[in-house]
Amino acid sequence: MPKLPLEPGRWSDIYTKEVRPNSWRARTTYRDFTGATREPESWGKTKAIAKRRLEDKLHKMSGAENADGVVAITSTTRMDRVIDEWVRERKQEGEDGITSQSLITYGSTIKNHIRPGLGQLRVREVTPVAVNRLLATLHAAAKYDTARQVNNVLTQIMGMCVRYGAITANPVRDAAPVRKPRRRKEVRTLSLEEVATLRAAVRSWENRPAKRGVRNITLLPEIVDTMLGTGLRIGEVLALREDDLQLDGDAPTLTVNGTVVRAEAPDATGKIRRRLIRQPKPKTDSSRHTVTLPGFVVIAMRTALDLALDGGPDGLLFPSTSGTVRSPGRVREQLKEALDGTGVTVRPHDFRRTVADHIHDELDTKTAAAQLGHSSEATTLRHYVRRKNIAPDVRTVLDMLIGGTPKPSTKVDS
Repeated sequence: MPKLPLEPGRWSDIYTKEVRPNSWRARTTYRDFTGATREPESWGKTKAIAKRRLEDKLHKMSGAENADGVVAITSTTRMDRVIDEWVRERKQEGEDGITSQSLITYGSTIKNHIRPGLGQLRVREVTPVAVNRLLATLHAAAKYDTARQVNNVLTQIMGMCVRYGAITANPVRDAAPVRKPRRRKEVRTLSLEEVATLRAAVRSWENRPAKRGVRNITLLPEIVDTMLGTGLRIGEVLALREDDLQLDGDAPTLTVNGTVVRAEAPDATGKIRRRLIRQPKPKTDSSRHTVTLPGFVVIAMRTALDLALDGGPDGLLFPSTSGTVRSPGRVREQLKEALDGTGVTVRPHDFRRTVADHIHDELDTKTAAAQLGHSSEATTLRHYVRRKNIAPDVRTVLDMLIGGTPKPSTKVDS
């Protein structure tokens, strides 16, 4: 039977020889990732030292990045190392690749679930059974969204292993599908009475007596009106720039060109920190869209512009008082403070649902989806429109049961 060739990145047995007193040589045959065969060697005062030095050299040759930037991933590579390589690849994808916000989310999923569950396994040991075991644990804890996130990230990681030739098929695709119980939560929207109470409350709160003679400028009324009149996400509203607006003419518009995320970025001193930044692209490709503005939103935006606040290098429409990106979390806190005692509770995303539901009722689902920047009407219907438990008016049809003319019989007498 012919001898099988070495797999790329592997080496044969190490042979040692004492060439002269206190001088040992260790030698082997190594096949690199281009298929070429080499004969690396190392020296040492003892047999053990020479062999250890050669092993270190071989591991560097097979494990570290070579001159072409290729990392060795084989069926015996540990998943911890595979994960590191996948993260490195995603970071190098640039602006057209993964967003900073997604990278942070993926990093949390890897740290809390994938590394603890699979990190010490070798690539060949990540079987559908191993994947099922990890996902089943999350299902048992009712962490359905987390299970889907783990499934998503792990599918990409193991897909990279297939691309490197370490395995022939992606084991995640053969694992049991991740299914969330079919329990649709009631969509929370605001009634017209709640909208009126809300708008009055935030204006009253904004105009409360100033502390130490300093006027309160939170822009909360303007932010609320912008969300109510556009259906934009809170991050998209806070990322709006003056350049994104076209307020003149018969049909004033704004274009969604970014969103606010928390990501690693240099601060004023150049030190890398995790902080809020304006990401120059929205959540999804379909989120980049232009919407026509109703009159009350134009008034809100002109009010914000007339204040001439420092919008920072991005020229933000709703900046913080220090000229930086305003925090969505702070807007939520201010909403809670402003509505205290009114009986109305609201979160920023409720405005988006309210807009979608109102447009759906008055116009149609297609228009509501376009307003929100959804690529699918199904998303709008499932998550942004209230289920109406009222049957259609079919009285005319039902009246025919007792008031209509019976159809002639088609039965043939025998």
